[in-house]
Amino acid sequence: AVVSTQSTGELKEAFDLFDSDKDGIIDYHELKVAMKALGFDVKKAEVLKLLKDYDRDGSGNMYWDDFFDIMKDKMLERCPEEEVKKAFTLFDDDGTGSIN
Repeated sequence: AVVSTQSTGELKEAFDLFDSDKDGIIDYHELKVAMKALGFDVKKAEVLKLLKDYDRDGSGNMYWDDFFDIMKDKMLERCPEEEVKKAFTLFDDDGTGSIN
């Protein structure tokens, strides 16, 4: 499966936004915030595991290429129907199953 050009752009934008010193590398905190900003509710343990699995040089940081590979897979795993249900629930304030 392929990630759209728009999604690739969103991923790059998120990475660049949270790569505060613009060195092409993000750390644990930057990774966690970037993933949350992209709509992924990640736990500390998951973020730490991703960093450990993709840490090329023992620095505890992640490069753009690795971030893209991880997020591409996560985006492809998303169920569009589930995403719509989540969005609907946000607007269904009173839990009636309708939006007024």
